[in-house]
Amino acid sequence: MTERIDIVSPLLGVADAAEVIDALRKRWRARHGNMAYFAGNRVQTRIEACVKRKLSGVPGFLALRPEQREPLRRLAREGARILGPQTAHEVDELVAALHAEAPWIAAVSAAIQQQLLAALSNGRKGLRLPPMLLVGSPGCGKSHYARRLAEFAGVPLRRIDVGSGSSGFRVGGVERGWGSATPSVPVETLLATRVANPLMLVDEIDKSGVVYSDRGMSTSIATSLLEVLDPGTAAHYECPVHRVRIDVSNISWILTANDLRGVPAPLQDRCRVIHVPEPGLPDLLRLYDRMTADIDDVDTVADGRAHLAVLGAQGLSVRNLLAWVAVVRGYAHRPRHH
Repeated sequence: MTERIDIVSPLLGVADAAEVIDALRKRWRARHGNMAYFAGNRVQTRIEACVKRKLSGVPGFLALRPEQREPLRRLAREGARILGPQTAHEVDELVAALHAEAPWIAAVSAAIQQQLLAALSNGRKGLRLPPMLLVGSPGCGKSHYARRLAEFAGVPLRRIDVGSGSSGFRVGGVERGWGSATPSVPVETLLATRVANPLMLVDEIDKSGVVYSDRGMSTSIATSLLEVLDPGTAAHYECPVHRVRIDVSNISWILTANDLRGVPAPLQDRCRVIHVPEPGLPDLLRLYDRMTADIDDVDTVADGRAHLAVLGAQGLSVRNLLAWVAVVRGYAHRPRHH
């Protein structure tokens, strides 16, 4: 059975006045056959006052629009799921799959195995990792590894590209009162999936800096990240859009960088830094074999592999490999004319 935990206040699950009134009307009609003598207006006033009293501890919730309240209410009532390995055997299977996919990144796989087994011994199931910073040359497979980790573990993945220029706002959100109020990617993901432990991939953190919104509001992804990477503050994170506390401490964060010198020191201190080597040609050929195993056109796959071996002699990255696999797959699935 999937574990569920509370990541928002149970108070947010309180029904709104209209929902209570509707339930009372249905019960009255079932008992009396009609709505005669149902003091709807008086009852509604009392119920609205009662709901406001119960939600007085989360005043920001009442100011939300109905479509904003509903995901929070559902999350409060149902809880959030914890996904990922539930036993030591499942941890071993996950790590074995990662190692088969990317054997040159064995140091990261070993760190993940160690962390998950230690967490299981303390009763913490699922994929819940401390922040990790993967450092390596462009195209060495850092981002691909993170995507496959999420896929193998069965958890949602969201990618934040620091090079896009608005990454600070995507991590921290844009508060109400601004024309483009937007919840952060972590909160957005928690509300959409109702999974407490998604994986957040922050690419090219070494390109971080201060960015400005179209209204002159400034933020830094490093500043935004520090709040959610610290377990203490993450457990009581207040979303600037919803103005309610949401526990984001179960989220796993993987940051990638090409050059450690570009990563702010406070972020380095919050993360486990692991250097990722470049894959060798045998590694890339094995990855090619895995990624094309489902293609029936064996001749096209073989030709693609032979060409890949030639390209490898000139220098090849995981990024190049993924692009080449897409070409091979497209060619293998082309329409056949007889």
